[in-house]
Amino acid sequence: MAGSPLKICLNMIVKNESKVIHRLLNSVVPLIDYYCICDTGSTDNTIELITTFFREKNIPGKIVEEPFQDFGYNRTFAIEACKDLPADYLLLLDADMILWINPELDIVEFKNSLPEYEYYYMFQGTESYYYKNTRVIKNNYGFKYKGVTHEYVDAPKNTQTGHIKKKNLFIMDIGDGGSKANKFSRDVQLLRKGIEQEPDNDRYHFYLGNSLKDCGEKQEAIEMYKRRIELGGWIEEVWHSYYNMGHCYKELGNTEMAINSWMEAYAAYPNRIENLYEIVKHYRIEGKCRLAHAFYETAKQTLQEFPGRDYLFLQKDVYDYKLEYELSIYGFYFNPTKYDLAQVSMNVLQYPYVDDNVGRNIFSNYKFYTEAIKDAITVSLEGSTLEKNNFREALGQIGKSLGFPNDEFVSSTPCLLCIDTAKQLLIMQRFVNYRINSEGGYDQKKTIDTVNILAVLKQHKKTRHWIIEKENVLAYDKSFDNFYVGLEDMRIFSHDSKLYYCANRGLDVGNMVIEHGQIDIENASCINSCFPEIEDQHEIEKNWVMFSNQQNELCMVYNWHPLIIGQVTDSRTYNEQNEKVEPEFKITKRIETPYLFKYLRGSTCGVNIRDEVWFLCHAVSYEDRRYYYHILVVLDNATQNIKKYTKMFTFEKEKVEYCLGFSYNEQNNEFLFGYSKMDRETHYVTVHKSYFDERTIYITNRK
Repeated sequence: MAGSPLKICLNMIVKNESKVIHRLLNSVVPLIDYYCICDTGSTDNTIELITTFFREKNIPGKIVEEPFQDFGYNRTFAIEACKDLPADYLLLLDADMILWINPELDIVEFKNSLPEYEYYYMFQGTESYYYKNTRVIKNNYGFKYKGVTHEYVDAPKNTQTGHIKKKNLFIMDIGDGGSKANKFSRDVQLLRKGIEQEPDNDRYHFYLGNSLKDCGEKQEAIEMYKRRIELGGWIEEVWHSYYNMGHCYKELGNTEMAINSWMEAYAAYPNRIENLYEIVKHYRIEGKCRLAHAFYETAKQTLQEFPGRDYLFLQKDVYDYKLEYELSIYGFYFNPTKYDLAQVSMNVLQYPYVDDNVGRNIFSNYKFYTEAIKDAITVSLEGSTLEKNNFREALGQIGKSLGFPNDEFVSSTPCLLCIDTAKQLLIMQRFVNYRINSEGGYDQKKTIDTVNILAVLKQHKKTRHWIIEKENVLAYDKSFDNFYVGLEDMRIFSHDSKLYYCANRGLDVGNMVIEHGQIDIENASCINSCFPEIEDQHEIEKNWVMFSNQQNELCMVYNWHPLIIGQVTDSRTYNEQNEKVEPEFKITKRIETPYLFKYLRGSTCGVNIRDEVWFLCHAVSYEDRRYYYHILVVLDNATQNIKKYTKMFTFEKEKVEYCLGFSYNEQNNEFLFGYSKMDRETHYVTVHKSYFDERTIYITNRK
């Protein structure tokens, strides 16, 4: 019947899965219509939990019981038990899995597409290591399992198989099921028995080698892998036998034979690079960078010749970023090909999932590769806005008429805003009473004080020289001053002819919130201020940045990993006790972002350039001291998705650089940045937009 989807039945075997079964069942509910589960001898309440769960979900089905013999037998028994259920297809899973379903997947459409094939492969594993396996089969069609363990689905003749895209469904292997405590030793016993019955079964030999390896019996595993190689057959298992032999030799301390095994793997099957990666890594650690580079180049050539990724037990992270990670390290010492190691480092960080140790090390090394704006554009500055009509001199005079800087306060980070097509400029100049010492720590007094000066700069009508039209110390609500005095890191933003601000407001040591409100320019004072609250608010809230969306609504970016965008409700309200309730930050957008964005914090508010919104963000590498980097991130204003970003950079390669000032001059197609060095020097620089366009990385789907 049109519009009536096909039916799917969950099919599995279980034993003592009470600790994990609800997790799996909850994950499959949106997809299944029936269940048929074989219990192989549970002594806990697994059967009761399954029965109760499906009764509450109103999903029909049954549990059958059959003592465990081996996996091939019991899984086949479970399949055959589905014959009397009106299900069209069976979903084959284990209790220690989680089925990820794309929230945007049309379930009805997906089910009705299944008749194209009799059975389907699905990907399972983790984001860095996965492989495909038969997980959806047609009911009542003669499918069965073969193998005492590491069993596989044996399909009837003349059946066709399809692939379910990873972006639609993915099986996450958690591996904490109720029967995993003695898995490896149990598998060894089953596989030995299987080989006794089938001495030339290549699959049994391969998986016995794996099980022995996992049990710590490395030498015996090597002998079993050698036997598997002698049997020939499926090249993926032959390659993996060489590859795993290499790991066994390495763990036994025989590096020479480890490398030999990995090179034999390349000779047998030159399509894969995990073995080459291991050799590159070994020589990099040994400091033999010339050898590391030779094998790196071989691996890169392999990737070009064999771009496919449909391999058994794919180490996806090796193909995504780990090979490039090795280059990012040894390339500092040996780089005859002149790879751009800053770009290589950025390539490593562009994937959704990166090992944290790798990520931290990339940041730790990035100071050796980062480009400094000052060095890259020295020549182009001569014709820039800063060098015209004494603009730089005018900026340097901010605060002096009011006695700043002085012996107590030094000039720190400015925020800036262009008004009236760059003929008027608002500067919020911060002055602070603390210092950053040579070790990167803070030398401070009894209180941490901030004074903000709001300056209005204009061009003189006749001379065209820039002048400070007026400047005043910004007035604010001082009732919340404590150890922290004043508003820190003020960001100003123009919206609907009003000047808004966000600032960090320290309420106490270890307690910082965002203060949000408007600025009365004429009186240089903060008005309508509030402390917006967000669900699961942190003790330290910083770096919220504003922008205007396509509907001309005032929005804020709260976080970059994941990207969280929202809006602040208009004003305070009152509860039943007539107490003021702070406005809420309502989340309107949440999407996943590349691993790199885990390190990003909002520096500046967004600048609208046609159909895009540009932000300057910063990242901090915490090492013996802090190292700051900057990056431009661009949103598509229609979708509010991240469209692209640049390589990380510095302004002057100073360890602590902080930027709040960012504007765009459309006439000159250039950006103006205002930043501080070591929180005690204020600097400005203009950069042509083409400089960043040439260093752009576009977001693509890298799942």
